[in-house]
Amino acid sequence: MPQLIRLSILVHKLRYASHWPPEQIKELQESRLRELLAYAQKNSPFYARRFQGIDVASCKLSDLPTTTKAEMMANLEDVVTDRRIRKSEMQEFITDPKNLGKAYLGKYAVGHTSGSQGQPALIVQDIEAMRIAFAVQVARGAAIKRKFLPQLRRLWDPARIALFTQKPGFYPSGAAFSYLPRAALPFFKVMRLSVFDPIDEVVAKLNKFRPHVLTGFTSSLEMLAHEEEAGRLKLRQANCLEQVTNFSEPLPESARRRLEETFGVHIFDQYAMGECLALSSGCAQFSGSHLNEDLAILEVVDENYRPVAPGQQGKKVLVTNLYNRVQPYIRYELDDRVTMSATPCTCGNTMPHIQSVHGRTKDGFWVEIEGRPRELPYYLFLAGLHHDLNIAEHQVLQTGVNTFIVKVAPQPGKALSAERIRQDVQNAVDREGMGGVIKLEVQIVSHIDRGPSGKAERVRNLFGPPPKQLVS
Repeated sequence: MPQLIRLSILVHKLRYASHWPPEQIKELQESRLRELLAYAQKNSPFYARRFQGIDVASCKLSDLPTTTKAEMMANLEDVVTDRRIRKSEMQEFITDPKNLGKAYLGKYAVGHTSGSQGQPALIVQDIEAMRIAFAVQVARGAAIKRKFLPQLRRLWDPARIALFTQKPGFYPSGAAFSYLPRAALPFFKVMRLSVFDPIDEVVAKLNKFRPHVLTGFTSSLEMLAHEEEAGRLKLRQANCLEQVTNFSEPLPESARRRLEETFGVHIFDQYAMGECLALSSGCAQFSGSHLNEDLAILEVVDENYRPVAPGQQGKKVLVTNLYNRVQPYIRYELDDRVTMSATPCTCGNTMPHIQSVHGRTKDGFWVEIEGRPRELPYYLFLAGLHHDLNIAEHQVLQTGVNTFIVKVAPQPGKALSAERIRQDVQNAVDREGMGGVIKLEVQIVSHIDRGPSGKAERVRNLFGPPPKQLVS
């Protein structure tokens, strides 16, 4: 009961903080930033070196150096603030599926990034950080119609959440749902579905489960919209859905309109990453999301790290996570191209509004199964690639019907084994029931060629769309 009370108070505070005056939110953000910088400088050898000669109590954020994923992984044991944490132990921990939901060293949640930006990375945070990430989405990323004790009805009607992504794993969304606060478990029923399961089985399970919340990638939600439009999925008819939440992939306006028209509910579009799960919450009324400015700092910059004005698209972002002190992320560089809104959102949430996110480009992969084409999410390959932290860059190519090549480039001074990587990816393919479908080749290369934009193209379909005789 004390844990439930603490969680309820946290949700209440987070919900009402989203309506504070901007200057009050900025004051709280500044206070938490100074505490984070002081703590990192004192307890992390990595940041102690990087902040040498800098007065972290008064410096500008722009005075601090940026941090790349490669630097983070190369210095992981110096980055973390608990000297007991070992990179090799974390890697070993996440290779055992039985450890999912368990605490590393008795107190930490461990996971890995998807690797969609090239190199996979390990993430460690304490259970309190996971509690905050969960609570902020309940408080700000949920459709709440009541003003008084909005979560009260969950005492007798637990929220049914359907997660349509991949099988449970240590990837960001998988880890997040595996470390739900124990105090919240009686109020939530979570059903996990894989995009690689036969669609008729997925539809049957959803019709029986009748979820209040449907969560997934844009591509997986569009797959379900097709089933709803065909009359096989009957969630709108059941009048059970309260919201649909998209994450991990950009949500084009055309896709948003289709999903909202099909399911009859608002689409929440959450922009986050494993390094900062609480970065934003989907806007409750309009498109885009709201930066949780009390929990994170998001700098939208150009290629030279200069701030980009709201309304203009940046070349990259720098993320500072204000609530994870175990593995501090301070001005952490990501290649997402983000556009902040030039005007305040009129929904009532006073947090900055993220207008759009680009850069996590969706693939055009497909496979033929029993004479019919089926979309194949890029994440199937990422699930295997994250096991080798010596990978600096990767690219997946479709070269024919059910035929794929995975190119990987090593970190400087590191070596890669094509056979080991092929086996890791093959194991991931097998787990999703696609082992007898996909033909896979792994190639070790010195580098991955850049596209016209200067960014590495993670996904390329060299074969083209399904032949017309398969589609018809």
